[in-house]
Amino acid sequence: MSLMGTLGKVAVGILVAKGVGKIMGGGSSGNGGLLGSILGGQSGGSGNLGGLADILAGNTRQGGQNSGGLGGVLESLGSNAPDNPFGNLLNDAIQGKEPEVSKEQEDQAEVLLRAMVNAAKADGKIDADEQKKIVEHLGEVSDKDAAMVREILQAPLDVQALIESVPPGMEQQVYLISLLAINLDSRKEAAYLDQLAKGLNISASVSNQIHKKVGAPQLYS
Repeated sequence: MSLMGTLGKVAVGILVAKGVGKIMGGGSSGNGGLLGSILGGQSGGSGNLGGLADILAGNTRQGGQNSGGLGGVLESLGSNAPDNPFGNLLNDAIQGKEPEVSKEQEDQAEVLLRAMVNAAKADGKIDADEQKKIVEHLGEVSDKDAAMVREILQAPLDVQALIESVPPGMEQQVYLISLLAINLDSRKEAAYLDQLAKGLNISASVSNQIHKKVGAPQLYS
């Protein structure tokens, strides 16, 4: 399995482990953004893994149109080749498909994977129960990828190293994927996102726009 597939599994696992509903608290958008339909009970609600994967992959409709899913939102924040867009490949991976990816897209998936797992530690820890839930959702990934996820889960949080690893053009995508792994119910998490935004040269207004996309509380007034 590619790192793209592993990223899709980790995305679902972290959202299950961290509690999807908490991400929505205090959101400013009327329908709760990308994750709003989870709380509305579509496709089985947050307790149904298949339903969560469908929503993240854009297989639910909001206002008569496909939501575009997590991949669609990421695609809107970065520049990828139109003939093989990263967002569509990620949506396929979230659904358990095995997309064909380039070396560049594998490298992008690794950056986003590290960003999401690191962000999940922003409250100071990923406890044993959360780690178990995340690893359980890996399924049939390669031993190498499973070892990488475990290593990132157990490594000390290093925001600066993550910031320095982000390729030009992926700053907003890294920020968004990090936001989705955070409950935003503690000062530590808010401070982490603030440090990440500043390190990636993301302005307060752009940060607020990204938060609005997923119905998350905004950091800046």
